Amino acid sequence: MARLRGLAALALASLVPGCSSEYPGFGNSNPTLPIRPGSSLLFAGNGFAARGGSPRELFSAEETGASVSRLTFCSNSRPCDIAEGAPAPDRNRVAIRRITDSDSDGRLTAADGASLVVANMSRSEESTLILPGEVVTAVDWSPVSDILVFVATGEGGLEDMWRIDSTGQNRGNLTQTALVAERRPRIDPSGAVAVFERVDETGKGQIYIYVSSVNQVQVTTGGPGTERLAGTPYVVGGDTDPDYSPDGTSIVFRRLTGTGNGGLGTWDIMTVRSDGTALTSIATGPAFRGAPDWGPLGIVFPEIDRGTGGGARLVLVAPDGSGRRTPVTLGPAFDLSHPRWLVAE
Repeated sequence: MARLRGLAALALASLVPGCSSEYPGFGNSNPTLPIRPGSSLLFAGNGFAARGGSPRELFSAEETGASVSRLTFCSNSRPCDIAEGAPAPDRNRVAIRRITDSDSDGRLTAADGASLVVANMSRSEESTLILPGEVVTAVDWSPVSDILVFVATGEGGLEDMWRIDSTGQNRGNLTQTALVAERRPRIDPSGAVAVFERVDETGKGQIYIYVSSVNQVQVTTGGPGTERLAGTPYVVGGDTDPDYSPDGTSIVFRRLTGTGNGGLGTWDIMTVRSDGTALTSIATGPAFRGAPDWGPLGIVFPEIDRGTGGGARLVLVAPDGSGRRTPVTLGPAFDLSHPRWLVAE
């Protein structure tokens, strides 16, 4: 496969140049705490709340589950849900996908959209890169630079994959496809390419590698099934939420295997070589499994047994699925999502 020198090169080769039209600078209306030394995991959850179903905030923890710490407090003053956080290589900044009550109806709904902000955790400052109306549905931070890749509304009203500098400059659409949706990108360890979910007219997600706007390499073909999971964009057999192994040779992702489970569906966690070989299921069974993240200490993902009244937990396994541990567990009706490994100190 042809390699690029980094996603920075894509800004010259395949993007619409320019800067963010809304970049209001820093402020401190949403207080944060620094990521605690010794923490190795970052995740969104609502374990701080008195009842399930509450909005999520960002948390950090050690990989053993010790020292769970709440890092954000935006829901203290207004309806606000932290859907996802992507940490920078410096462990100090986090790109946050955030849902706020943008239509002022007192609720958090799809009509509110989702914004993209960069928060300096130690200084409790943030900058808005993308406003809620563009509906940001995913974000990742390059492991080697200050480049972000995110997903927002694009050509034909479908999701496209975009890039932007962490300062809000040099924003551009990487895919510009009117009939195909691109979702859930993650940048490889070298910062050269990105893996993502591609959805064509069949509606079934498949895993691809983005090399350039004209070179996108298919990795998976999905599994059996045609039924759509109600209230979601996912079809049974569809593949989504890929992430690279630390050496960049393999990919972890999740596959929808059935509907049910309290409306969350049942999902397998799978791995595959970047050339599409050695497809392996490492976590299976009748449970919801969320977006995985592959780091030096293993593969971490959220798991929920909503159909049996079970709670939410973070699960950590070795790359072959062995050595299962649950470092963080919450009660029924609570949520955990989008765990990320932090760069080692």
